[in-house]
Amino acid sequence: MEFRALQPEELETWLDHVTSVFTGGRKYFSNHWHNDPWRDPEGIRIALDNGTIVSTVRVFIRKMFLHGEPITVGGIGEVSTRPEYRRRGIATQLLKDSIKFMESRDIVMSSLHGSQHIYSIEGWEKVPRYYARQPFSAKKRSEWEVRPVNFDNAAEVKRIADLYDQYARKFNGTFVRDEMTYWTQWVRTESSNAWVAERNGSIEGYVSVAQREDELWVKEFTASAAAFAMDSGKQLLEGMLSHIIAQMDVESLEVVYPAPIADGFNAPKVEEHTSTMYRINQPTVLSDSFNSIPDLLHNHPQPLSQDIKSHHIFWYTDGY
Repeated sequence: MEFRALQPEELETWLDHVTSVFTGGRKYFSNHWHNDPWRDPEGIRIALDNGTIVSTVRVFIRKMFLHGEPITVGGIGEVSTRPEYRRRGIATQLLKDSIKFMESRDIVMSSLHGSQHIYSIEGWEKVPRYYARQPFSAKKRSEWEVRPVNFDNAAEVKRIADLYDQYARKFNGTFVRDEMTYWTQWVRTESSNAWVAERNGSIEGYVSVAQREDELWVKEFTASAAAFAMDSGKQLLEGMLSHIIAQMDVESLEVVYPAPIADGFNAPKVEEHTSTMYRINQPTVLSDSFNSIPDLLHNHPQPLSQDIKSHHIFWYTDGY
């Protein structure tokens, strides 16, 4: 069994492999490669048996906000082993290999979405995320004009990106988006149902949603400094969601959104999701003292603290 990085000329073969193991379809994995401005074949770790790819792990090279500042993070994704090669320790070896790769690139932390014991053994720790669930009624009128995002308008995308940067810093775990091609390619593809809220010609909010049966999930949300200062963006979020629901020709929908935004922790129902895990690769780089990884992600130091139960958010748009 050979363990190494993917070579550029092996990309199509690798896409064949992950498409055969998962059910997402080749286009999904192809988009995740070609729409990623930080893609690096060295981050795709593969196991080969007699020259055939039988298992892979991909490290998505990112930065995330932690206590208001960006740090490097490696997202572990596309962990895929052919059925006949499972339970042989191959994926474990690839995870060890990915850790060495991240250490060689001075990547401070690693995150992944899963809860398997294999990850805990290698040092990843579960950090809950909290989601609010409540019904929203259709309403077309609000203080803002709500319309779909125009990703072909460079000035509009730049405005959204600026709003996102200042808003995402208020939380921990949100990814940094400092490449405009990430917005125009990755975000555009992954958030096809995205909207902005304008007032007096100025964009003050942005939201992306996805309908799942009779529920509406908020994939990400951004509020201007003024809207956040007023009520943490509560009126803005409600106004945008009510307008979107009205466009869907339904009277109301159950909306699920990250509880740290708006006043989500005061929603009628708050759920705990435990499928996100983190690993610290370089603890000495983290200057702030903390008792545990969950403590690090849930809390903000003063004066950044909003005095809420958790500051931990991961936007579904950035999913890998």
